[in-house]
Amino acid sequence: MEITVHGTPTPLDGKNVSIGKEAPAARITKLDGSQNVIGMISPNAQLLIAIPSLKTEVCSLGAKKFNELVKKFKKLDTIMVTTDDLDFVKDYAQKECIDCAQLVVDTERNFAKKYGLLIREGKLKDRLARAVYVVDREGIIAYKELVGEIVDEVNYEACIEAIDAILSEKKKGHTHENWMSV
Repeated sequence: MEITVHGTPTPLDGKNVSIGKEAPAARITKLDGSQNVIGMISPNAQLLIAIPSLKTEVCSLGAKKFNELVKKFKKLDTIMVTTDDLDFVKDYAQKECIDCAQLVVDTERNFAKKYGLLIREGKLKDRLARAVYVVDREGIIAYKELVGEIVDEVNYEACIEAIDAILSEKKKGHTHENWMSV
């Protein structure tokens, strides 16, 4: 896989994950320095947002926009993943009042590799490509967008539609009524 960085083709490392497949478990670092795992099955649906760097205008605007857009979703865990340094991300979260999403750092590039988003070369080497994943409660990827040009924004409308769709679905598996009618 590859993206472009200011028009220059740039290869990505890691596994290519796709819609309909299980979201890989990935280890990230929370702002308090503790490790956590995201992806896979979860009590809530997950919105995983890969952000190359909060130090850039496009990334910063995207983080703020998603923070506003997800306020209405009660059963959604929104996780913004970046490769910026931990202290900068802590300061950014506080300064910009990011309160409806969890900002985390991919210190070991575990998320980047498991989701195929690690930029392999160039000025942005070892950064994340810009992408979003909507993961249902069963841990299945319901929506994916890998932005082709790093300076472009994601399709917010399509992402929110995907979240609406999975949150309105009934949970898979049997219900008590179905079991009783067998």
